Amino acid sequence: MTRLTELHVERLRNLQSVDLEPAGGINLISGPNGSGKTSLLEAIHTLSLGRSFRGNQPAELIRHGTGDLLVRARVQEGAPGQREHRIALQRDRKALHLRIDGENVTRLSELARLLPVLALHPQSDDLVLGSPDHRRRFLDRVGFYALPEFFDRHREFLKVLRQRNALLRRRKREAIWEALYIRNADRLESARREVLRHLIERVEALAPALFPQGVLSLRYLPGYRQDLDLATAIEQGRERETEMQSTLFGPHRADLKIAIDDQEARHVASRGQIKMLVTLLHLAVLDLWQKARGETAVILFDDLASELDHDNRRRVLDFLTTSGHQAFISVIAADALDDEGRIDARFALADGQVRKMV
Repeated sequence: MTRLTELHVERLRNLQSVDLEPAGGINLISGPNGSGKTSLLEAIHTLSLGRSFRGNQPAELIRHGTGDLLVRARVQEGAPGQREHRIALQRDRKALHLRIDGENVTRLSELARLLPVLALHPQSDDLVLGSPDHRRRFLDRVGFYALPEFFDRHREFLKVLRQRNALLRRRKREAIWEALYIRNADRLESARREVLRHLIERVEALAPALFPQGVLSLRYLPGYRQDLDLATAIEQGRERETEMQSTLFGPHRADLKIAIDDQEARHVASRGQIKMLVTLLHLAVLDLWQKARGETAVILFDDLASELDHDNRRRVLDFLTTSGHQAFISVIAADALDDEGRIDARFALADGQVRKMV
């Protein structure tokens, strides 16, 4: 299993100097608004992915009046005492510094591999209600977790896309780059479809317990007319691309259609259904990670009590209890989840300081 065993945070938003020894299961973080609950979850997310789930500029995380922030942790892999790593992230207003077991590293993906993290928060509804960009990022994140080759395919496609756009801005087309673009686009699209197939399997397995309100379906829309292949779509749109000086067809324009009972979820689902639908999709990603890698992960729930109703909170806590994933859940009231599921550790935050509750 993968879990945080120690967490130390300095100078991140309103947090002063915080030390935490979390439980391997469900950790409840309570405190009034402005106490630093969300900031603590942001610290964990930043340590894994280099940024906050709130989408702010990274430098905005640095506590006002200070020059940098620091997050470090001990991460356990496998059974207790089997493998343990020390990871750290320090960010000033110009640079990011990463360390694993005392050695400098340059790629955030190395931290994300040791500490896989997913976050659910009030803005997570954008997965259903927001632009296609939110759904593409979600599907690609699943790919990074599920397929070892996905990262390289995604990176190569973006590299070729940038080159093709540069040529279009100069009103040029070169056959070698056209062929390279189509080849890399096809490879990424093939990987995304495989990822989606795995995700659908996990969603179908979890939905009866977590989302009994209707039949959920997911369908990939490739970013061009579905009755055409990409080469034909590009040929037919040649004049438009020349005019816009940009690539208009391909995986960077793809979307993921999320439907309930064959109707687009954003048009028919209630607010509560959307919250639980988004939760189900994220928990399915954790389940997929566990099946693909044989490891658990860390999930962050910001303000769970106000995001989900009583019955759905119980469903989520039941899943987390049996799955083995480590969870950090923020709430305002310390008793917000009493009688809804097992809580393994409780912490209270006030004025940027944390204490463990008995």
